[in-house]
Amino acid sequence: MKKEQITACIFPETVPGAEILFPLVQVFAPLVYCQAVEEDEIAAGLASPLRDELEREGLARVHVPAPLGEDRDRFVALIHDLISRPGDYAAQLKHLSLAGIGRADRSETESKSSIIGTLMGSGMPGAGSKASEEEQLLWQARLVLKLGEILDADQAALRREMERIEARQEGLLAELRREDRQPFDLTRQLQAQEGQADGMPRLRLKAWSRLFCLGSAVKEDFSVYVTPHQDGFDLLAEEYEREAGPARPVADILLPARPADSDPLAGREELARAGGEYLAAIGRILADPGGAVDGLTPALADPGGLWADLLESVYPEAACGRVLLHLSFFSGVNPCRLFMAAFGRDEGSARGLAQNNDEAGCVIGWLAEAGAQGA
Repeated sequence: MKKEQITACIFPETVPGAEILFPLVQVFAPLVYCQAVEEDEIAAGLASPLRDELEREGLARVHVPAPLGEDRDRFVALIHDLISRPGDYAAQLKHLSLAGIGRADRSETESKSSIIGTLMGSGMPGAGSKASEEEQLLWQARLVLKLGEILDADQAALRREMERIEARQEGLLAELRREDRQPFDLTRQLQAQEGQADGMPRLRLKAWSRLFCLGSAVKEDFSVYVTPHQDGFDLLAEEYEREAGPARPVADILLPARPADSDPLAGREELARAGGEYLAAIGRILADPGGAVDGLTPALADPGGLWADLLESVYPEAACGRVLLHLSFFSGVNPCRLFMAAFGRDEGSARGLAQNNDEAGCVIGWLAEAGAQGA
């Protein structure tokens, strides 16, 4: 049975890693992720052979909601300043952007705009017009998203170093292990904390929403959006519930967390052949998320069901792990209206949101570790 192609837009990651892409590509294609700059320069620390392969195979692609055009080179130079000159005014902009993007205080807004203007020179739009307000918001959104990438690269390097340290510790002190305790709690605590240390998830959600919804590029109609951040999903659900009642859960889907070998896509076609009936059911669910419940839906999340057995035959849990994709239907709402209401509505940003009569709704998913709290 031929699998229907279902597109999903990942948010707010602009350079998603294999831990997001690999599970989702089992169900969706192409995967789409927004980037702040056209022909972007990806930090070496964020390189991903899987992402490169998916793009080559047409299973993933980039969307640039607000192309910079002739200002691209100047923006890229600014990002280089943020990386290479941490002691000067570029660092001041960094701190202001991270600490203040969500605040509506006028003096802070003017301070940020002044620093951005200084860095960008005369190319920044002046104050006083609706267009210039939106352009400054887009500049700031791009900066926050790029700063997030820089931080991701730094944390990836730290994570690799911590893994090397732990490997050395375990090799040198294995004889000190006890069956009932973990001897290297400090190393593991540092590893766990660094993934959440940036404090940026909500800032990225705000910046991504502004870039995606206020950008000048031709809008793309996505019916499915997926995030790895429970907070982001919860905020959208809360905003929607205030206006329209609870979103409708449509499916929870067990997926492999990582590949078993060096060929990350080797099992994708095998799963499509063996699990075609279930993948077709997922396609039906997403084509009509407001319709009747599909008879195969409960099996998709059952760790003892036939779908789990199929996953085990292709992606053994011991080697590949599991994640759980929660999908809910937000009916009768335009996605950008929802994103802007939940994340991006301050400093007049919502005034630039184009009217759209398409209120068909959308499916929003949260990708969680299987067995995680709230999953």
